[in-house]
Amino acid sequence: MTPGRTAAALAALVVLATGGCKEPAKPSLEQSGPPDAATGPAQGQALETVAEGKLTACTAVPDPPFAFDDEGELDGIDIELVRAVAGRLGLVPTFEQVAPGELFRAMDAGTCDLVAASVTITSERQETFAFSAPYFRVDQSLLVRKADETRYPDLAALAGRTVGVQASTSGAVYAQANGAGTTVKEYGSADELLTALAAKEVDAALQDLPVNAFDAKTTGETVVTETFADGDKELYGFVMAKGRTALRAAVDGALGQVRSDDTYPTILRSFLGGTAGQI
Repeated sequence: MTPGRTAAALAALVVLATGGCKEPAKPSLEQSGPPDAATGPAQGQALETVAEGKLTACTAVPDPPFAFDDEGELDGIDIELVRAVAGRLGLVPTFEQVAPGELFRAMDAGTCDLVAASVTITSERQETFAFSAPYFRVDQSLLVRKADETRYPDLAALAGRTVGVQASTSGAVYAQANGAGTTVKEYGSADELLTALAAKEVDAALQDLPVNAFDAKTTGETVVTETFADGDKELYGFVMAKGRTALRAAVDGALGQVRSDDTYPTILRSFLGGTAGQI
């Protein structure tokens, strides 16, 4: 899982390693298949979900822009996608807020049908769990104060300046490898990094695009000036128990339907101000 605003919530989703098995194929965008015409309320009602007539998702907050509390109501990209998927299946979406380190165990214990918590699809996790088709692609990006938009249009323009990153993340690795002439300063969480940018402790923040785009949209004081297409791509998927083949097929079919109309880009635009990460 790529770190978002709260490092603890994301670091706790540990990679579950297993041995002796053939490594599954690397996840790719091609896993996002076409809409399944058979997917609908009849298929949803036939599913043996943990609560009859409901699709229950385990999630952890705060993890903006994917899941967070908005004046007592859950909101975020993951939350809205689960609601859309449940709607396609004629099921009522419900959510169980679980401690980050307990998400997978809660699903295995029957607390929920799936985990929706910006979980990266990895070969190690695929050994233990079933994943939906990918629903989000994460790129790295550069965020600057709005007043510096023309001054720092890209990473090269920041030579001699300070770029903030979150420690032990893809953004930190990218900045160290590609930020020639810059001073890279590490912070413990995305919140600390964004606070440092606002306080002018750093000249830019290099981290996951959805986190930067959400800050730019919600504060109006920052802007994303560059997105890096050459970094490692992480793909998010919903997590299900290995044996839930009917559930996985239904979720994938519903996701395909959500992507086939304006629902998917509308959800992304509402949180990111664009279609960042669209697949």
